[in-house]
Amino acid sequence: MKKEKYACKTCGSYEFVSNPNRYDIFVAEKGKLILKKSEFINEENALFCRECSEKLIFVEEDLIL
Repeated sequence: MKKEKYACKTCGSYEFVSNPNRYDIFVAEKGKLILKKSEFINEENALFCRECSEKLIFVEEDLIL
């Protein structure tokens, strides 16, 4: 089996979470909440292992949003 490039080096997990650097703006229309836009509050994107919280070192160009 091929080893994934971005597996956590500490625990081997493939799931990552971002630092809280974004917030969503919702508007209320016709009794529903609608996502208007998302804004980033920091320039740096950082990802952390979902299992052990180890920071992932990655090349920004490899991040697909």
